[in-house]
Amino acid sequence: MIHAHAEAGRSIRTAAEETDDMNEKHSQYEDYTMGLALFDLVPVLLFLMSGLVIWSISGSGLFLAGALCSFLAGLSKAVWKIIVVKSGCDIGLLTKLFRVMMPAGFALMLIAAIAAAAAESRNGIPSGGFGISGGLRAAASVPAVLFFAAATAGMCLMGWLGSHLDSSAGSAWKEEVLNAVSQLLILAGVITVYFGLFYHADAHALSAMKSTDSVEVTQTGRVVLFDGEGEEDALVFYPGGKVEAAAYAPLMMKIAENGTDCFLCGMPLNFALIDSDAAEDIREEYGRIYTHWYAGGHSLGGVAASMLTSGGTDWDGLILLASYPADEQRIPVLSVYGSEDKVLNFESYSKAYDKGRFPEDTAEQVIPGGNHAGFGSYGAQKGDGAAKISSEEQQTETAGIISGFVR
Repeated sequence: MIHAHAEAGRSIRTAAEETDDMNEKHSQYEDYTMGLALFDLVPVLLFLMSGLVIWSISGSGLFLAGALCSFLAGLSKAVWKIIVVKSGCDIGLLTKLFRVMMPAGFALMLIAAIAAAAAESRNGIPSGGFGISGGLRAAASVPAVLFFAAATAGMCLMGWLGSHLDSSAGSAWKEEVLNAVSQLLILAGVITVYFGLFYHADAHALSAMKSTDSVEVTQTGRVVLFDGEGEEDALVFYPGGKVEAAAYAPLMMKIAENGTDCFLCGMPLNFALIDSDAAEDIREEYGRIYTHWYAGGHSLGGVAASMLTSGGTDWDGLILLASYPADEQRIPVLSVYGSEDKVLNFESYSKAYDKGRFPEDTAEQVIPGGNHAGFGSYGAQKGDGAAKISSEEQQTETAGIISGFVR
């Protein structure tokens, strides 16, 4: 009986202590607004966006798992705050999840980085510099390094504020805003790194940027003109996404040698979608010189070119290399891709046909043994199939196909 009373007493004291803790917790957050609690989701979502961008660069499933783990940890903490503010109820499981998942997530991301560095040490730097060393170089360049430095300073200041400010709502707002700004700066830095990593033109491509006996090469701003013996036909060409424009110089040279002058457009951040109207400026300047104008591009560059020609008839044709139109085309279309292409999204390609974006008389050519990267000279592309012919052979055949289409 005495034992039973003692147990009951301990239960009463435990319940009382839990009630006091809950009341203290509620008192601590009673002047918090739901807006403050919801704002805690902002840095969590910004962190997720940074993680997804880094994953798109690295392609590491282990890194993605770590980023998602850390995101869920931050999300659990944010949800915990919302519940405390709303009802004063402290769900301990949510804080436990935060304490376990956050370090676990960062550990997974660190392991992924170490594994990638080890693989790079064994196999060399991946094509285009898309690796740890390439990422570090891009992160150390301006303006990315400035974003990361400012974010680091913000996180350090946030830690200092956390140990010196009280637990009032006003102090919490200062910490949360600083956290959000720091995460936004990290995201800005990560995006800068993303655009700073691209496929570079190889030595063969750079040599094709020089004039020959049959083709004069001149560069004005971001536009390079390959002026051959032809006088009537001109092609404005957009490079693939994250590919240096000069990588297509060998192809442009071959097309110009066949009688069609080519304007190769360099793009801001190597993304043609940023300046899809560049061809119009070229045609406005050189419009009186040529009788027939063609727009074209490789991969994402082809999509951008199709946006320029969609629905209109003022271009004489659209040339798509491993690409598909974004909108309906009312002009002749030439579509060329390699049989070993593993980058082109053939599901989207087929849907473009199903949705009537390709005209019925589209000229489609498949290059046996060719792949996605073979239209340019920038090395192997991530996820692409192994070509059974050389890039030079693929470009020579492509130039012949284009010349036949133009004529």
